[in-house]
Amino acid sequence: MAKKRGGSPLGNAVGAAQAQQAAAESNLTSLTHQLTNELEKSGRSAAEYLQKQFGIESVGQSMQWQLASGQSAHFNEVIFSYEQVRDDTYVTFDVNGRDQSLLTEESLQDLNSLEFQQFYPAVGREIDGKLDILDGSRRRAWFLLQEGRVKEFRILVTQDDISIADAKALAKQLQTAKEHNLREIGKQCVAIQQANEGITQAEIATQVGLSQAGVSKAIKAASVDDNLVKLFPVVNALSHPDYTLLDKVMKACGDDVNLTEFVRRIGKKIVNIQAEYSTQDQKDVIISAIKAELKITEAKQEKDKAEVMTLAQFSNKSMFARKRVKGRNFSYEFSRLPKSLQDDLDHAIAQVLEKHQG
Repeated sequence: MAKKRGGSPLGNAVGAAQAQQAAAESNLTSLTHQLTNELEKSGRSAAEYLQKQFGIESVGQSMQWQLASGQSAHFNEVIFSYEQVRDDTYVTFDVNGRDQSLLTEESLQDLNSLEFQQFYPAVGREIDGKLDILDGSRRRAWFLLQEGRVKEFRILVTQDDISIADAKALAKQLQTAKEHNLREIGKQCVAIQQANEGITQAEIATQVGLSQAGVSKAIKAASVDDNLVKLFPVVNALSHPDYTLLDKVMKACGDDVNLTEFVRRIGKKIVNIQAEYSTQDQKDVIISAIKAELKITEAKQEKDKAEVMTLAQFSNKSMFARKRVKGRNFSYEFSRLPKSLQDDLDHAIAQVLEKHQG
């Protein structure tokens, strides 16, 4: 019987699959160079060829940028539909630095001119068949809010292997249209903190180009609960004093249940804020509602404040015995008492409870 043609000469030898893969990658590189040369000879553009062969619609703009590491990356401009942007693009906060959850319709109104003309393409890197948007995440969010009413979105795309460090540096260089707000900067600081155990705020300040006090304020802004922040249509309008107020609300509420109820009450109060009001006017109304509700919460806390009575004095300051009364509830609290005394207290309590139960 004749041998089947087209098999691998390596057969099933150890390492055969890896060798075939390496050979294929080498062939791809060679074919790419050959294709480039042939296109130049024929006078055809790569954009035209890609559009015809693979259905990638390109507007022809192509450029090479030098990265922070000294390496370079090649970018081609392509046009994506609404469905492609929705399904095949994403934003990595640690790279892009823009909090996508805060990009509301109100905060993106300054981009409404995109309906007629996208002057600047977004910039992205291809990873596993999808695009990680380095710059233009606000434009992307605005485009997605149109839900297909605007047909095209332009993106400069690189398929070159860009490191995380180079991607971050490039995103920072490209980001010129809208400065990151205090909360976004705070989240960047927190990400640096989590990635570098033991790093000081002074060291973080050097990395992000802020003062140490600025880093402290930004981190406080980042720590505020998302549900409080989302009460504001345009988060960029919030300043450090506003975040200080929101931090005070969180401390007054104490837990998620009370905070959720607080947010619900504020939401009911501000539901009729008119969209035509200025950003500042909307913020002022919401801040006033929060301050008024916070006063009610704090007054209730003061009224419900627990009364604490000392039951005994000890020479050791870390030891205590006290009774706490709040409304109809009360409790006994003890600290660092010897085991023998704990046993006596348990016995005494059991006797008293048994007597009254009888």
